[in-house]
Amino acid sequence: NKAKGERGVPLTTHPPYGYVKDPENKTQWIIEPEAAQIVKRIFNMAMEGRGPSQIATQLTKDNVLTPTAYKQRMGKKTPNSVPENPTRWYESTVVKILERREYTGCIVNFKTFRNSIWDKKKRDNPVGNHSVFYDTHEAIIDRKTFDMVQKHFAGRKRPDIQGEMDKYAGYL
Repeated sequence: NKAKGERGVPLTTHPPYGYVKDPENKTQWIIEPEAAQIVKRIFNMAMEGRGPSQIATQLTKDNVLTPTAYKQRMGKKTPNSVPENPTRWYESTVVKILERREYTGCIVNFKTFRNSIWDKKKRDNPVGNHSVFYDTHEAIIDRKTFDMVQKHFAGRKRPDIQGEMDKYAGYL
């Protein structure tokens, strides 16, 4: 697995929402047009200044299928169980989509690690230890848009009830 990951072969068994495995080459991803439109819409709403909870609320109102429900409707296996409400979007789902660098056309390997083969607990790898391979598949989102969204959410600070910013805002 380490050798495959260092060559730029995707180590994930399930491609991100918006992509499917190429039927001719299982190590390549191709864009799934219907889901890719939803991903573009999520990034566009983020560029407009909407937060993850506002985006999730809008997608729920518009009865858009969640990634798990969409994959199940398409007949694909998913690691998650069947959702009770297939159109109920959660803030965490939107955040995961907005944070995935794979939408810019790159493969990111070694996001997690295990201390040993007997240790079953996965641990997050620091971003500096990720292996990133650019331009391995078609991008849904351009890098400029992705970077702007990341910068926007990194500097996001909310005022309290009195309208004042906490002195620790942005640090915790």
